[in-house]
Amino acid sequence: MAMKLPIHLCIAVAIAAAFSPLPDARAFSSKIPSKQNAKVATSSDDDTKSDGFIFRKFSHSECDDNNQPPSLRTIIGNIQELTSQGSDIRGRFVDHPRLGRISQVAKVIEQNTQGGVPALTPFTAFCLGNAFAKIVLDQKQQPDQDDTTAAATTTTTIALGRDPRIHGAILCDSFARGAAIAHPNIRVVYTGLATSPSMFHFCRAGMCDGAVMVTASHLPSDRNGLKMYTFRGGFTKSTVRAMNHLAANFARQWHDSENGMLPPTSGGEGVFCSEWVDFMPEYIQTLKDAICKEVNQAPQRIPTKPPLDGLKIVLNSGNGSGGFFYDVLQDLGADVSASVHIEPNPQFPSGIPNPEKKEMIAETIQICQESGADLGILLDTDADRSGFVVPSDKTKTSFEPLNRNRLIALLSVVFSRSSPGCTIVTDSVTSEGLADFINALGLIHYRYLKGYANVIGKAEQLNEQDGTNAEMAIETSGHCAMKENAFLDDGTYTAVKVIGLLAREKLADAHGQPDLLSLIAAMKEMEEEVEIRMEAKDGSLETTNNVFNLAVKVIEDSCGNSSLPWTLDTENLEGIRVRTGFGGFFMLRKSLHDPLVSLQIESTSKDEAKKAVVAPLLETFRSIKTICSALDMRALLDYRSE
Repeated sequence: MAMKLPIHLCIAVAIAAAFSPLPDARAFSSKIPSKQNAKVATSSDDDTKSDGFIFRKFSHSECDDNNQPPSLRTIIGNIQELTSQGSDIRGRFVDHPRLGRISQVAKVIEQNTQGGVPALTPFTAFCLGNAFAKIVLDQKQQPDQDDTTAAATTTTTIALGRDPRIHGAILCDSFARGAAIAHPNIRVVYTGLATSPSMFHFCRAGMCDGAVMVTASHLPSDRNGLKMYTFRGGFTKSTVRAMNHLAANFARQWHDSENGMLPPTSGGEGVFCSEWVDFMPEYIQTLKDAICKEVNQAPQRIPTKPPLDGLKIVLNSGNGSGGFFYDVLQDLGADVSASVHIEPNPQFPSGIPNPEKKEMIAETIQICQESGADLGILLDTDADRSGFVVPSDKTKTSFEPLNRNRLIALLSVVFSRSSPGCTIVTDSVTSEGLADFINALGLIHYRYLKGYANVIGKAEQLNEQDGTNAEMAIETSGHCAMKENAFLDDGTYTAVKVIGLLAREKLADAHGQPDLLSLIAAMKEMEEEVEIRMEAKDGSLETTNNVFNLAVKVIEDSCGNSSLPWTLDTENLEGIRVRTGFGGFFMLRKSLHDPLVSLQIESTSKDEAKKAVVAPLLETFRSIKTICSALDMRALLDYRSE
């Protein structure tokens, strides 16, 4: 077991850290102008110096049955909300004074939790950093390690990276300080701008024992979050729940030991850590080597012939962390001169990058048409998701999106050639046409649950079974992980596979004009694809759950009605899925974290979707008072009237 310092010594170390560096410590500028930093709350309001404001707001006793003051109860409750969402932590960034009482943190949490989104504060990051470090230490000392004694006495390195959001450095700083006092042998390093896939790579390459990416991916600019990794891979839901317990206990200990005072932090101008490192070049080289391998060239530091010579590629990284991929493509010979938004920018002038966003797709299509590109690549903020646009034909005068079912189909073509008979794991909302296409390739399609952690976990589980070879786990959103890449969820590695196929097709084509869409032309696609979201009127998850369960029962009963072309999909594992004929379907799902029910429809036409799905659902739902009174169906009505 790891040595544990008495809490008063831990506190002393933390306070000393504000005035004297750790061994070899340096503070490193975040290179973000201070005027761009989020507004810091002031401590001039005397009301924040006590728990009185919470006492007055909630009109309950000053302490609960566990002698826990309201301010601490608010903070711990907020930590529980942050750690109950899944394998990642996401919330609205909420700043607070650097010095003062913890009750100040509770106040800004209460003021900034609109819409049910939990707050991610510097103090919360401090507590989560301490919890993360303890989990990394514990995993390092498990029996599957060769030398548990060495694990307990040698340095344990934790790496921190972030996307360009303006509050990333503040959260990195607080997280690093919390991690550094978890154990004397903890070493925290900061690699600055990075991507989520790169942070896991640093772990599997032995460059660190644990890694954290501070990012909120495609969520609005006021959000931020944490994606956490060790040598075992990304954190699971159960590991994040363990963080909840450890972080809450640490918050209590700090509050009690320091009489409710905040720990010192450096503010938003730098990240306090043991060392600044630049880990990205090693990860970048793995992508270059992978591209060389895909186009049948031996990996070389300086290829004798650029493997991407003659290809024109447009990269749109949306001013996120994925701009480095521009240099990867250029160094390997591609013409990337028409690329856009490759410089990281915390303001995201074209909007938060999201490969599914219509505006980002349309912009990339326009640039590809103007430049006569062979391929357009879209990356999200932390580069763990990708989407593509490709020419509609060999003239390259028009382009179409290559995402969702199309992307899964194209990657299935790749694996049908390299690994015949393998299994492709997808989320629950893939189309009937995709399933038929995958099966026609001689592959096995395993449709599972939404959530990239779910599909990755299922693929890994299937591979533990005799005779199963799951090569890819992919969501329609663009999250994709492959067995050959240790099931690392990596948008840039997905791009490597698409680029490799493009380059091989170009070499095989006598005219050098590959047509990727022709490779998936046999997949039946629906003209109408739409998602309609309906919220619970009272905004509660309990109501959402109740009305969803009732709706499921009603739909199941309706599938036995001969007047409706509905056939229940009995193999579906999430929500309820109904086939409507001619390759169409609809699927009703409830959100795990928001008070809404999602209806996804795929149909031969919009008129057919209205006739075969929307109109019968409206008639059925309206006839049941409980559903009608609890579920806001305006979006369904609007769709019918369009």
